[in-house]
Amino acid sequence: MPDGHEPALQLAARGVQIFRCERIGNEYEWRFRQPEAELFDAQGQPVGRHGANFSFEHRDGSRLLGTVVAHEKAAAAETLPWLLLSAKSFGSGALGGTSYVQRVNTRGGMPPAACGAGQANRLLRVDFTADFVFYRPRG
Repeated sequence: MPDGHEPALQLAARGVQIFRCERIGNEYEWRFRQPEAELFDAQGQPVGRHGANFSFEHRDGSRLLGTVVAHEKAAAAETLPWLLLSAKSFGSGALGGTSYVQRVNTRGGMPPAACGAGQANRLLRVDFTADFVFYRPRG
């Protein structure tokens, strides 16, 4: 938990991480493009979306953009790392006033280690789930 902050909201995400097979030197590898996920509240009701540029949008109109400030490698190669994002929020709803977001409890989301020339420019959608914890300044 970021110093001087407290959890304000936790949402579960279910969706895909999108990768594209790109040539890097003489090799081909899956490069991250963007996530596409639906966000659910504690009752399992859909309340928003998570997308490109670490964006989050709540159905109440509040939204935020995140920037990665720390990450922790996952225990399994096929699992997304845990992340800490600093956030810039817009609007006064559920996401308003959020300064940090943590991605935890990840499952899936990582592509195979490599791709080949025959897959060049092809997109790959890898299923994942995660929890996102939204933090506001304490007080």
